[in-house]
Amino acid sequence: MRLSFSLFLVSVFFLSACERKNKEVDLVTFRVRGEVVAIDQKSKKVTISHEEIPDYMMAMTMPFKVKDSTLLAHVAVGDSVQGTLAVSRSESWLETLFVVGRGEPKKEMLAEDIRIAHLFQKGSPLPDLEFRNQDNKRIRFAQFKPKVLAMTFIYTRCPLPDFCIRMSDYFARIQRELKKDVSLNGKWHLFSVSFDTKFDSPEVLKKYGKNYGADFSVWDFLTGSEATIERITDGFDMVIQSEQGGIFNHNLRTAILDNDGNLVETIISNEWKPEEVTRKMRELIAE
Repeated sequence: MRLSFSLFLVSVFFLSACERKNKEVDLVTFRVRGEVVAIDQKSKKVTISHEEIPDYMMAMTMPFKVKDSTLLAHVAVGDSVQGTLAVSRSESWLETLFVVGRGEPKKEMLAEDIRIAHLFQKGSPLPDLEFRNQDNKRIRFAQFKPKVLAMTFIYTRCPLPDFCIRMSDYFARIQRELKKDVSLNGKWHLFSVSFDTKFDSPEVLKKYGKNYGADFSVWDFLTGSEATIERITDGFDMVIQSEQGGIFNHNLRTAILDNDGNLVETIISNEWKPEEVTRKMRELIAE
């Protein structure tokens, strides 16, 4: 586990007097109160506009995973709820969820199961956008032809282990696996694109990348103008909402491009494995 997340967990363990430590190692819990704005029965997720979670998270709207699908059986959009958020080193989920007040259904603000209408079409190249990497160098995807590319989206202050932290950890694992095969040298490249344009400067991104063992010759961390970041995130139908305290409410996308720069696959959410992306990149390189 990377240094940045280790320090985060240490701070969580000692700052809050309201949490309890579970018998399971490295598991902390928090009380969550808010209003339900979306329910995804298929992926067992509920989106809640929640109050501030002291010493952990500002008030915001975000999706929470549940392991026990029965927790969602009697919950409806618009309900006021209270629950227990469990956070481990690798994931977060709601352990309990209770309705404390029935409400009128409101328009869903965010749901993982929304119908994805891709602006970037499979089989087509991405627009020729200009980014800056961790060394403040200008970067365009087109300059990496004929390499196979994989790209994900993060921001460095993300606190949840199963969102940006997981994406960065997965890309570190992809990097390690691909580097083991010297026959693949010079045939692939990874990108982590930050959508926090105000905080994630090249210097911040470089420090972040080092925490994940990034080899910057094969893995770039990108930022850009607000217009550039908005264009690429909109193209992947990302939902990004800025909240107080430098926190973002967002969904996830990971993309794979072939050696001609054409979009091959867009992976939605965090329900994928590094081995799957590694295998797909190997297949594209071999074509």
